[in-house]
Amino acid sequence: MNAVGPVTNHQNVKKRPQLHEKNFCLRNSMLIDLFENIHVRTVYHLFVAIFIGLFVNTTVYDYIKKGEVVLGLKLIWAGFGGIHVALVAWLAYFSVACVSCFLFKFWARKRIFLKLKNIRLWDFFWTLVTGTYYTGSFLTAGYVVTKFKLSPASSAFVVIEQTRILMKVHSFVRENAPKVVTFKQHTDSDLPLPQFSHLLYFLFAPTLIYRDSYPRREKIDWTFVCFRFLECVGVIFFMSFVIDRFLNPSIEDFGIRKFTVNEIVLCIFENTITGVFILLPMFFLILHSWQNMFAEITRFGDRLFYRDWWTCTDFSCYFRKWNIIVQEWLYLYIYRDFNENVFRGNSTLSKLAVFVISAVVHEWILAYMFGFFFPLLFFEFLFLGSLFNFLLAPKNTFFNILFWYAISLGMATLVTMYGIEFYARANAPIANPTFKDRVIPRFLTCDCIASAT
Repeated sequence: MNAVGPVTNHQNVKKRPQLHEKNFCLRNSMLIDLFENIHVRTVYHLFVAIFIGLFVNTTVYDYIKKGEVVLGLKLIWAGFGGIHVALVAWLAYFSVACVSCFLFKFWARKRIFLKLKNIRLWDFFWTLVTGTYYTGSFLTAGYVVTKFKLSPASSAFVVIEQTRILMKVHSFVRENAPKVVTFKQHTDSDLPLPQFSHLLYFLFAPTLIYRDSYPRREKIDWTFVCFRFLECVGVIFFMSFVIDRFLNPSIEDFGIRKFTVNEIVLCIFENTITGVFILLPMFFLILHSWQNMFAEITRFGDRLFYRDWWTCTDFSCYFRKWNIIVQEWLYLYIYRDFNENVFRGNSTLSKLAVFVISAVVHEWILAYMFGFFFPLLFFEFLFLGSLFNFLLAPKNTFFNILFWYAISLGMATLVTMYGIEFYARANAPIANPTFKDRVIPRFLTCDCIASAT
């Protein structure tokens, strides 16, 4: 009887699901393996051929119609204005991240000699220091972008790199702090502290999850590195060309002449293909070519930067597979920590926390990238994205087609409306804008939308 009782009580306790850890292993990116198949590689060749065809078509068109060949070069030149300032800002953020290793060691070594009461004060002080660093990191990035009036691409470089480095520092602290807190001076031999070389490698490795060591390749294939670099350059030119050739001509007059609501709606639907031509190269540039290039340079072995998101039929699948690097960070340090320590096993609230934080950071990046507040992505990400995340669809061809159309229409809405807001502020500026002018979308207040007749 005594033996049965504890078993019965134990069975009545509802266990929380065990949340998984990140395990690194040697593996290629999916497209690298897929391109080994001649039939799949032909699709890659097809996109290259399309790019060449558009390139030649635009060259002939610009030369005959305009008497000059532009090919998006002016857009690239304008977009990267002030890049030298952006590089100095990156160096500052990188240097502070390096210093964080020594500050962490200082906190850890002093902590083991303090009494319990003083330990609490010591930890509280350094928690405040960490919070101040996080806040200051965002504030200084916004200040640099605004003060020096950086162009969109340079601004994006500053705020994205600042966010990336901050996420890495958080992972470094989050993974090592528990080892220090649980250290017992009289029973454990050595205080487990990370080496500076570990952090230095981590800052360049294509992952946001800190480990003292990772699976590594034996040598660097410099031919592979060169091809990935050429892909990066080619994709940047292609995206600039698409924006300059297809997106801008349809909206660049906003603020100069009045647009009807029907024209705006038509622009959105006409830009569905343009949206895909921006989305796919952006994915290929950021998550494939760039990450694989740095993975090869650092001999980083685990190259699962994305999964087969293109086969998805719903957005829940898409969010899990699109960007594995960020998704894993959000899972480990937002979802898991909120699930275990804040919401006590409530997965729904933990997922909402992920969407809220992710939506805020994405909107913050876009706000400083373009130089204005226009929370369309925040709305799509937080409300539509979180809603669609709970809607599952059958894994069949019809829903995959529907998924692709939803992606293209959503992307078309984003690029069109952000472009309209950009040109509304550029073509119909306000001399002395108030806080209200900065918050309310300019395309609604510039009297540039014609009344329906």
